This record gives sequence, C-alpha cells and structure tokens, in this order.
Amino acid sequence: MKTMTCRELGGKCDQKLSANSWDEMVKVMTRHVLEKHPDVAKMMEQMHNEDPTKWGSEMRQKWEASPETECG
Repeated sequence: MKTMTCRELGGKCDQKLSANSWDEMVKVMTRHVLEKHPDVAKMMEQMHNEDPTKWGSEMRQKWEASPETECG
C-alpha cells in the first residue's frame, strides 16, 4: 500500500490518500477531488480533454517513486 497527499497528486489539500495500486489510487483521488474540490475536478477534466495521458504519466512517476506504507 502507498499513501500520497492530494497535493502530491495535483490537488490542493494535504489529505492523505492510500491505495494498493496505481489504478486504485486514480479512483481514490478522483472520488476525493469530486467531493472536496469541484474546481480542481473541472480543471482536471479540462486537462484530460486536452491531453488524456498527461496527468497519469506525470503522477504515476510520483506513485512509483513513493515508498510503501505499513498498514495499521
């Protein structure tokens, strides 16, 4: 499992988000942004429409570099 903050993933708060895989982290981040930062969600949607792979390729590198976290 890895833990990253919303800010590390391109958001604007320091809420910690945890997931077991990159695909799961994308879902966790998407849900968090839609609930807490609708303005960021709109910006991310626009970025995705312009370049669907940009955010994922940039953030996945951060995910890969982040350390595993211990449960409990």
